[in-house]
Amino acid sequence: MRRTTETTKTEGGREIPRQEWGAFCLQFSRDHQECLVDVAPQEPHGLPFEALTLHLDHTDEVLSIIIGKNHITQEHDYQSIPRPRRVMIERTGADVRLRIDSTEGSSTIIRFRRVATPDYDAVP
Repeated sequence: MRRTTETTKTEGGREIPRQEWGAFCLQFSRDHQECLVDVAPQEPHGLPFEALTLHLDHTDEVLSIIIGKNHITQEHDYQSIPRPRRVMIERTGADVRLRIDSTEGSSTIIRFRRVATPDYDAVP
């Protein structure tokens, strides 16, 4: 019998157990703040990630993605996924992909891009 708190690993990544979503969102937001992201199937692309939040809307759980739109005017884009069913994280080298499936059958994929920086230790 499998424990419910165990992270499920699949060929494409690993599933975050539902009871860990709140803590996962907090830590993931801290670790990836300001990383450039692409959100599919909708825009925006190449904007800085601000946060992933889990909250209640009346009695339904909602995962919200907050993306910085304009740093100077402090504008943000919000994308909400009502009634999330599954959260998967995938890593390919330095890139990270987060897939959120809803109970309605839709999927939202957030791709985090690492910005390449020069290796200053290698400069003579």
